[in-house]
Amino acid sequence: MSETNETAGAGAPEGKQTTLPLNALKTLKVYTHSPILYWWPVWLLGFLFFFFQGTGLLNEQAAARMQGQTFVFALVFVIFSTTVRLRGANSVIFGLLLAIGAILLAMGNLFTPLARFLGQLDITMSSTFYLFMFVTVFVMWAVMIFGFDRVRFYEVAPGQVHQRVVWGTGDRAESGASARCTYKKDDFLRHRMLGLGITGDIELTLANNEVWEMHNVLFAKTKSKRINELIVTRPID
Repeated sequence: MSETNETAGAGAPEGKQTTLPLNALKTLKVYTHSPILYWWPVWLLGFLFFFFQGTGLLNEQAAARMQGQTFVFALVFVIFSTTVRLRGANSVIFGLLLAIGAILLAMGNLFTPLARFLGQLDITMSSTFYLFMFVTVFVMWAVMIFGFDRVRFYEVAPGQVHQRVVWGTGDRAESGASARCTYKKDDFLRHRMLGLGITGDIELTLANNEVWEMHNVLFAKTKSKRINELIVTRPID
């Protein structure tokens, strides 16, 4: 995008339109994703641990226990993060609870016994288990991300916003006049940890105060900025 277009879009007063030549700003497609987007650590660890066990690169007995513990803890973390939404005050409360728990463990000198207990957990899985988890989760992940998640998407053109459905009914078109776009990434576990800081939610509020919610959008910050540029732009011939 040229420097001229960025300045024109970003500098336009809220609720007003900017006049630019036709096609000066290309149409933007925004795809929302299912929470399975954040399950990539499960299939990635499944593949890595299957590879390590198959090649025998690590000490078999010690590595098997470490891999089993890592896989289980990662699986539990992913399940918790994709099931519980910690946004706003909830994330603050959760952080305070973790801090209080850590202080209590430190005061009771329980960190060492807890670490010893976790280290002695005999959790081992075979290479077949890791292969099964890798293939199963990866196939579901890929089908959802590159298939079903693309059936319904949003398309933003200069001065207009569209809700598209690949098959069936449900297409909508609304004016971008007086619309406003908000970028949100306040879910620490999803957006910042599992999403690696590049995912987020986008809220598009139309002139009639109807809100279109776009969840788990990749590169959400960049796309929200682009949406704000497009909705205030009025193309002319």
